[in-house]
Amino acid sequence: METKLKYELDLDPRSRWNMISATMGAKASLLYMQEVGDFIAGKNYYTTREGFDSYLIKLTVSGCGVLNYEGSEYQVPVGKFYWIDCRKWHDYRTSGDDWHVLWVHFYGAAAKYYYELFLVNNGGKPLGSLPVGSPAYSYIHSLLELSPTEMSQQEMDIRAATLLTRLVEECILCAADSRGDTAIPESLRGMQLYLEEHYRSKITLESLGTIFSMNPCYLQKQFKRYFGQSPTEYLIYLRMTHAKELMRTTHLSIGEISEKVGIESVNYFTRLFKSQEGLTPQEYRRLWPIISGE
Repeated sequence: METKLKYELDLDPRSRWNMISATMGAKASLLYMQEVGDFIAGKNYYTTREGFDSYLIKLTVSGCGVLNYEGSEYQVPVGKFYWIDCRKWHDYRTSGDDWHVLWVHFYGAAAKYYYELFLVNNGGKPLGSLPVGSPAYSYIHSLLELSPTEMSQQEMDIRAATLLTRLVEECILCAADSRGDTAIPESLRGMQLYLEEHYRSKITLESLGTIFSMNPCYLQKQFKRYFGQSPTEYLIYLRMTHAKELMRTTHLSIGEISEKVGIESVNYFTRLFKSQEGLTPQEYRRLWPIISGE
């Protein structure tokens, strides 16, 4: 996708901006920082962008900004932050005369996973709230202090990845806390226990809906909201976990293991296992030879 960008940097001289290059290893394996800033923006400050491979977290320190994203407009006053995917069209600007913000652009192997987890916990919205004294502000300040003249590139990559991980975790946990309904409903807890006890059986969304008297589409949405996975994904997780246990502790054939975890087709079991683990069942088993004499 072609990157499209228009902006006006109406910044106070006290503003800070730090752009850092990560190593290829960090880009392949870690969350990595692209740029970070502490902007004291004037009334003419704005950015319109699309097609940038990056995620942006922006925290308001004082003043107020406005974000346009995915067809909605959001006010971003003190105590608010937003987290967006910069590949999608977006526009943000100062609302009023000034907007003091801390922000970081980042990307990496786990960035999409964290972003989607944030959306699940935040009702699908990009705008979140931070409590007074949240460490999120200090994490960005610490990112600003990273300097290639004071540490090796590898050390910078590791420090940046650690701080970014703490930042995204704080944003996700604050989103979950602000929902006000974090207690898992009894019906969903019962559904989770049912899957754990009956993972060997043939289970569909429709059969779960019948057992728990819920519409299958609503059931799937609610389960993912509270557990971060759909019922089908959770069922696969249970089956693969038990399959690995059997491969490491028994002499059962792959076909027998497949059947014991509720998957009739060995070929399908093999494809599913490899998609989850990156190895075939046979390759996984060779990594964990069973101790003779059992």
